[in-house]
Amino acid sequence: MRKWFPPQSRCLFCRYAPRPIRSKSATRATCATTPIRRAFTTIRYDAPKDRNIPTWTAGHTLQDEGGPLISFSDPTEDVDLGRNISEELSVVKDRLEGSGHSTNGHQWQTFKDEMLDIWTSHYSTLSKRQRDVQKALRKAQSDGTAASYLQCAFIDRVMESRGHSISQALEKVADMRYPTEWYTRARSTQRDIHLHIGPTNSGKTYNALKRLEEAASGFYAGPLRLLAHEVYSRFKAKGRRCDLVTGDDVRRDETEPDEALLTSSTVEMVDVNKSCEVAVIDEIQMMADIDRGWAWTRAFIGSCAKEVHLCGENRVLPLVQELAASMGDNLHVHEYQRLNQLECMPHSLRGDLGQLRPGDAIVCFTVVGIHAMKKAIETKTGRRVAIVYGSLPPETRAQQAALFNDPDNDYDYLVASDAIGMGLNLSIKRVIFETVQKFNGVRREQLSIPQIKQIAGRAGRYRTAQDATKKETRHTGRHAKDRPVGLVTTLDEMDLPIVRHALASEAEPITTAGLLPPGEFVEDFAARLPADTPHEYVLTRLSEAAAVHPRFSLCRLRDQLTVARIIEPVKNLTTADRHVFTAAPFGFRGESKQAGVQLLFDVATRVGNGERMSIVDLPTIPLELLEPSLSPGRRVLEKLEFLHQALILYLWLSYRMASNFADQEMAFHAKEMVEARIDTYLVKYTNAKTYHKTPLLTFRRVDSLSAANKRGDDTRPHNRLSGRFKLDREMIENRDLEQKHALVSDESIRDPETLMGPEEAATLDVPNNEAPVLPIDWTRPIDYDNHDGPKPTSKDQAFQRAERAGGDA
Repeated sequence: MRKWFPPQSRCLFCRYAPRPIRSKSATRATCATTPIRRAFTTIRYDAPKDRNIPTWTAGHTLQDEGGPLISFSDPTEDVDLGRNISEELSVVKDRLEGSGHSTNGHQWQTFKDEMLDIWTSHYSTLSKRQRDVQKALRKAQSDGTAASYLQCAFIDRVMESRGHSISQALEKVADMRYPTEWYTRARSTQRDIHLHIGPTNSGKTYNALKRLEEAASGFYAGPLRLLAHEVYSRFKAKGRRCDLVTGDDVRRDETEPDEALLTSSTVEMVDVNKSCEVAVIDEIQMMADIDRGWAWTRAFIGSCAKEVHLCGENRVLPLVQELAASMGDNLHVHEYQRLNQLECMPHSLRGDLGQLRPGDAIVCFTVVGIHAMKKAIETKTGRRVAIVYGSLPPETRAQQAALFNDPDNDYDYLVASDAIGMGLNLSIKRVIFETVQKFNGVRREQLSIPQIKQIAGRAGRYRTAQDATKKETRHTGRHAKDRPVGLVTTLDEMDLPIVRHALASEAEPITTAGLLPPGEFVEDFAARLPADTPHEYVLTRLSEAAAVHPRFSLCRLRDQLTVARIIEPVKNLTTADRHVFTAAPFGFRGESKQAGVQLLFDVATRVGNGERMSIVDLPTIPLELLEPSLSPGRRVLEKLEFLHQALILYLWLSYRMASNFADQEMAFHAKEMVEARIDTYLVKYTNAKTYHKTPLLTFRRVDSLSAANKRGDDTRPHNRLSGRFKLDREMIENRDLEQKHALVSDESIRDPETLMGPEEAATLDVPNNEAPVLPIDWTRPIDYDNHDGPKPTSKDQAFQRAERAGGDA
């Protein structure tokens, strides 16, 4: 008999039945069956109840139907999400009304109803435009930017009703594909690019600075104010005429005006309009930084120097080769090896602080953890501990580093954040990671391979700042005998495989350089819009519509948009004024953020009113903290750090709005007093009992890990790690969850106060808090003398401040 084959296609009824619009579900079902078993599993698709469409049942494969599949949302979930969007719309309404815009008309109510309808509607019932809006709104909701998205969408609606075409306004100013053409003076110069690449502690920056020292004119551009101060002091000690130019401090050397001189500055303050012989740009790999990468890109492609020396990591080589070729420059590559050996130890400290040695540096990533670790080490060892973290003034960080490097005192240990990754020359024998995870402002994430290498490379430093200044090539002190080898380990065994894997791995090459639209682009776009257009809207729309070359990427404008939103209600501010404020160093985090917002608003209001102010006229600057009667404590130190940041903001603005800021010398004097008070409080913290908070889980695990080590328990976390670096992710997540509720076993360092907020942890991201985050040429309308950096208000003030500082300017 002939074998019968069943029909392979659908029946006529099913073929001509109405088809539902479907797509794959966005969620993946948890399944423990084998792939073969899952291949024969029947599939059932449920159509929405509000449409008269037959239910699609088993027997119809994806290949038969061929269309996309849609998962329909739970109506109860839409109700909750709709309530969230209603709250975001209320925030937008308050912002608009606070800026003087009325929301009582029909446009706002129509827009609000439409957004709520799009948000709560099923995807299948929406038009293509509405689907795009729903997708963008959901993404903005997950990113925490829904209010900004809704505000820009409403302004778009108002613009269209008034006859303004946003696309036409952006068409001529959003083309940023060829940034190398923005700097005509640099393109007219045949430049020699010298790329010094190598690991940390390989001498690449030292050799570049030696070439700068031999040049008749030139500049050094570093990532931190601390580095700019260090290079400035080095050249002055050697008798070279040198200027210091940072965002909040300018020291001019005008003893011999006819003689060429050098300049040491932060990378944002590079003068691309000034010709020189040699330029040195440090940490060039930060071109890829999402916040400040634009500054390195601008300094590299815009510097008008015959020789441009770039110092950085090996992974930047492909990008520099492409950029140099596109600009027609000659590229010379100099590769370096570490001056000493770097080794990862076979074991961690296993939570035992008693195993610390003189010259150890413990790396933490929260301010609270740093202070708690300091107290725990001093209690355990009886020796003193220096601390370094981002929110400390650069002068205080340098003073703490000097205490640690000095072999003639009892500061045997250093507790620091990732601030030691760059900008400080420290005599560190061993680097110890307290943890390998860090809060990035949104969530906790594991340190990247370049970050681990940058921090670990500080172990076994070849020279210190004191050695360079004194021209000493030999190494003295208690850490000198073991200096040829730098050691790296962790406090907990479970973190050690991550560090070991990072040190043995090569980071991925950098493929894009950061970019931001120049001030001319923003001003041109703003001029094409109505005068009352919010500045936040101008920045957002321009950055979204910008077209860039594949080798470039746009930096984010998180802090700039925040500042633009804060000062939006202020009247009588020009576009140039708003540019200046958005470029200001707004680094307030944690509990001090609200006070920083009020300070910025007060200053902007006085500028808008044309008032002249001093630091005593601003009640939001807590000068009462300088009274000597205050007792030491953690809260007092936080307030002093806020006061220092407020004075930095005042000085930064005083260089760009000199007509509105009086008594700059008083602000400098108060800044020096704050730095001295912070130094004093750090010394007194050893005996203070009121500032200690709960540190991370490490201290709670000290006794348990030590006990497990003694009994040889193979169930410890670090023994569950395989040799191929397969980390137990569930264990790591549980550890992070426990850290929020961990208690300290040592009663002497326990405190009932709650742990710090997430924003306080974000302040440790030192490179993002050092300098203004927008191109300095955004302040062009108030600049003068063909220089895009800050200028002192008068030469007499500069000389007076130099005399007070001891004649070093």
